[in-house]
Order: sequence, then C-alpha cells, then structure tokens
Amino acid sequence: MQGKSKASQKQTISTSDVKRVKIEPPTTVSVPINNKTNAETRFKVLSWNIDGLDEQEKTIDIRTRGVIDVIKRYYFFSSKLLLIYFKFFTFDLIRNLLPEYDSYAGNSESYFVVILTRRELFKVQNFEIIPYPGTNIGRNLLIVHAMYKNSIEIDLMTSHHESGTEEIASKERMKQLKLCFKHMTDAPSHRIALFGGDLNIREKELQKVGKRKECTYTWDINRNTNVYYPSTEYRPRARFDRLYYRPSTQTTIQFQPVYFELEGLEKLPSIKRYCSDHWAIQAYFDI
Repeated sequence: MQGKSKASQKQTISTSDVKRVKIEPPTTVSVPINNKTNAETRFKVLSWNIDGLDEQEKTIDIRTRGVIDVIKRYYFFSSKLLLIYFKFFTFDLIRNLLPEYDSYAGNSESYFVVILTRRELFKVQNFEIIPYPGTNIGRNLLIVHAMYKNSIEIDLMTSHHESGTEEIASKERMKQLKLCFKHMTDAPSHRIALFGGDLNIREKELQKVGKRKECTYTWDINRNTNVYYPSTEYRPRARFDRLYYRPSTQTTIQFQPVYFELEGLEKLPSIKRYCSDHWAIQAYFDI
C-alpha cells in the first residue's frame, strides 16, 4: 500500500451541500499480473459490513484479521472489488495487511465506508464523495470510477444508509436509496454500474425478498450470536445488505451476473465469535 492513503485527503463536507466532490487519486505503480489472474474469467465482488464499532471483549483486532483471512483465501488470485465498512482502527489494519489494494474512503473520522480495488487489475480515474442532504448521522455515497483490465469502464458505488427504526430514519433511507439509483441510471450508458452496501432497508420499505432461503438474511440473530439479544421467543433478522447491477449498453462487453452467496459464516475459534454481526455478500460475474 502506498505510504499516503487516499483517505488522508481529508475534506470538510457539509451534509446540506449536495454538490459532487471529485478527488484525483495519486499515481500508483503497476505490478505484473500473475498468470492465475490472467486465467481468471470470473469477476468477484464482496460487500461486507465488518462491524468496526463492536469492541466487545476487545476482539476487534482478531475479528478484523479474520476478515483479512477471508479476503486472502477467496480473492488473492481473482478479479475483485471489495466494499467494506470500517472504523479507523480496522481501516489502518487492513491497509497494512493488504498492500495489494488501493483504498478509497468516504471519510477519515469515526465510522465510514471504504472501497478497496486490486491495484494490478483496476486503473482508477477518480472518485467522488456525495453527501446525503437529509442525513442526521453523516452518511454519504462513495463512487469510484475505474477501468477494469484496461477494457471495461465501471462505476463502483457503496454506502451505509441511515440507521434507526423511527419513521424519520425510514423516510431518509428511501431518499438515500433513490439518490443512489439515480446515480446508477445517470451513469454513461457505456459504463457498468455496481452498487452495494449495508442499506439498512426493511422489507416494508422495499417489497423484495430473496428467493434462496439460506441467503435471504444478511443480519440474522437466529444464526449469528455476536450481538446479545435478551428474548428467546423473538430474534430479529433482516436483509440489510444488498447489491445492485446496471449493465453497459455496449454489446462488446460481456459482464453478466451469475450467482451470489453468503460469506463469514464460520466462528473464529480463538474467540468463539464471527468476524461480524453481518454476513458478507459475495457475488460472481462472468466476463
């Protein structure tokens, strides 16, 4: 990883300001692509809220290293984009232990979103941080504009939408989602748009349910024991995390969604906890 993180390019952004903020990333030094990468015909994307706020029993370091192990196990030799949600401590640890990736952060303080791209596969043109005008907790949309393998132009988008069960939070979530969809549809037609994140969406807000039961819920107190919940009669679960895809109109670009699954389902033996209270979404695209 470069000595100077892109997250260190701190910007003071008012949440009432809806204009786009564009930042040119510093030049990176490319490295030769491994033969295994050349042979790869499937693009993978991992979207994961790694729960940087949970410092229970001081296990955040071990949980973060568990996340890094997952990334190395499934992504080291494959085409990839990672959308992850951090606190500053986990961000520094992941940057240090995953030097093959460039990082683009939505903020440099507290709790924020990050996009990681494999340096040898992505040439990043620029990135944007777009504030949500109605947020009460500093949420925003992060977009990285990139070229994949010098042939496919792609807009990579992530966000962590408004939290809370109150009506005001619900209305703000829907406004944020509509804004994200607008940025997807407004992207130039020759580009691919991928958007994923912890949208905190409720089914009553978005009447869509997963067809595969084992992948319906990404935050599931029935299966995930990281979060203490006092009731044994009712244990909440939801599909907070989602991925959306808008294809390119160019017929020469072959980039098709194939399959998705959940990741992070195994407990870490040393602490008997999962990497996060959220499961990761891992999606596959044929290219």
